Amino acid sequence: MTEEIPLKDQLEKTVPEEEGNLFGALEEKIGDLLTKYQELTREKDKMAAEVDDEREKRIRLEKRMELLSQDRENVKTRIDQLLHRLRSVDL
Repeated sequence: MTEEIPLKDQLEKTVPEEEGNLFGALEEKIGDLLTKYQELTREKDKMAAEVDDEREKRIRLEKRMELLSQDRENVKTRIDQLLHRLRSVDL
């Protein structure tokens, strides 16, 4: 039994060191994961802002296309009216 006590003492001394190393490694990995998570969150937010900017740009372009289309229709109508007036003068 006297031999078991030194082994038990040795185990009690080594286990906390090993646990400390394991906890240290675990803390380091968790820290790395949290850092990566924060980086990815910032990247996601940046990309979401870029998507919003592009969406706003698309909306502005669609409105411009609609205005240009309306202008084209107005020009077409005026040309048709002028042609009609010219035809009536020929008679």
